[in-house]
Order: sequence, then structure tokens, then C-alpha cells
Amino acid sequence: MTWRTILLSSDSKISLRLNHLVVQQADQVVTVPLREIGNIVVENPNIVMTGHILNALSENKITTIFCDNRHMPQPKLNLIYGHHRQVKTIREQIKWVPLNKDVLWREIIKQKIYNQKHLLKKYYHPKELNKFDIYIEDVELADETNREGHAAKVYFNMLFGLQFIRGDDDPINWALNYGYSLLLSLFTRIIITKGLLTEIGIHHRNQYNHYNLASDFMEVYRPLIDIIVKENIKDEFSRRERHKLLKIFELKVKINNRNQYLANSVEIYTDSLIRFMRTGKEKHISFPKFEF
Repeated sequence: MTWRTILLSSDSKISLRLNHLVVQQADQVVTVPLREIGNIVVENPNIVMTGHILNALSENKITTIFCDNRHMPQPKLNLIYGHHRQVKTIREQIKWVPLNKDVLWREIIKQKIYNQKHLLKKYYHPKELNKFDIYIEDVELADETNREGHAAKVYFNMLFGLQFIRGDDDPINWALNYGYSLLLSLFTRIIITKGLLTEIGIHHRNQYNHYNLASDFMEVYRPLIDIIVKENIKDEFSRRERHKLLKIFELKVKINNRNQYLANSVEIYTDSLIRFMRTGKEKHISFPKFEF
């Protein structure tokens, strides 16, 4: 079972030995079975990795994230071919019915707004959150009236204060971006293992975004990052705060009435979205349930 998150932040050499990750540092050698690793975050640009371990990380479908000099997640190490019937799967993806895309995006946004409201219950009386029920009811096909954007503005102001502006250069936004990048990496890896192209989304269509589909699917999971940032990030975003966000991979999420590790829940959820796109039956959609 893959459950470990490995953080590489010191100068070291990473290699492969007998299907184990080997971390060699000046004063010690640490080995970890690949079968136990779900995620690796490479923070230090001076870390040396052999070609053998890079291939093994891809083959074992381990989410591998590299950070820039500001410690922000950047490129991801992913398989080029993630599924034995990838050509067939991509052909199906290209032919996904536009109406199904619009319906799915509506349902994703309704669930995202619901999750935002559910998080805010931790800080507000339910009567103060009635407006979110109206936003949910007003979501149309493909969210043509952009209820998502309107709800997000109200939500972030209630969560972080009226002075907060999403996109500003401050510790809260740095932390949100860091956390969302972790989610994006996880969704990207899982989508690729399903044989799909992450470039082709159901709503996101930015020609410069290589992860449009992952950006679509991850929306309902964003509040998991928001609550960690709310509870832990104030005036700085240092190594200590980054490590708190990395613990998201250790979370358990209820989906289909069972508690699953985050990665497992994402896989179940993603499978359900793919089934919906193939069948158009909303009963196939399995949304996670969060306890904040």
C-alpha cells in the first residue's frame, strides 16, 4: 500500500537498489521500499537522482514533485504512457459528449460550493451561510452565470477577511498556491494512469495549461487546502508551514461510505467522473465527504 510522503530537502544522492529508494547523505543512508511510497517532494535543487530511480518512480506511479528556488511545486514526473489501452481511451475522451461535459461541470461546481459552505460552518452560524444555498441552486449547465466565481469571492472574504484578495503576493496566497499544486500533481498522476490526456478538459480550455482536466476534477478538493491554510498560515510561509500542507497526503476522506487515504479517494472519485462521461448517468458520480 502506498502511503509514505518523502520530503527531500538536504543535499543527497537518490538511487535505486532492489526496488528500494536509497537516499545517500554525508552521514547516513536511508532506504524505503517503493511499494510504500505514494508521493515524493524534491525541495533541494542540489539533489542528484539516477536515471534508474526516475524510471522506477514513473513505473510505480509515484507522484513526484519538483520545487523551484522559492520551494513552490513546479514540474511533475509523469508517465508518457499510463494505460495499456491509452489510444482507445484518448479517442473516447476526444468524443466525450458536450452536454455531458456541461452537466458534469455543473455538478462539480455545485459540490465545490457545498464544500466551501461546509467548511465555513466551522466559523459561522448556519444562518449566515444561506447565500451559499442560493448559489448552489443557481448553478446552470456549464455554470454559464459563473456562480463559482461569485461564491469564491464571498467565500474567501469570509474565510480570510475582507482585506484578502486572491492572487496577491502574500503568505496566504503562497500557501494556497503551494497546496493547490500538490493536489494538481496528484490528480495529474491519477488521470494519466487512466489513459487520459490532462490537456483536454471539460471546462478549462487554456492552450497554455497542460493540466486542464486535472484542474477541472480537483475543484471539489480545494477546501481541504483552504482549511489547512486557515488554521496554520498567518504572517509567513516557511518550511514548517510547507510541511503542514504536505500532511494532506496522510488525510483520510470518506467516499462511498468508506474512509480512504487521499490518493485512494481521488482515484475512486476520478473513476466515477470517467464513468459519467461515458454513460451520462449522474448516479455514477461519487463525491467525497469532508469533515472539517
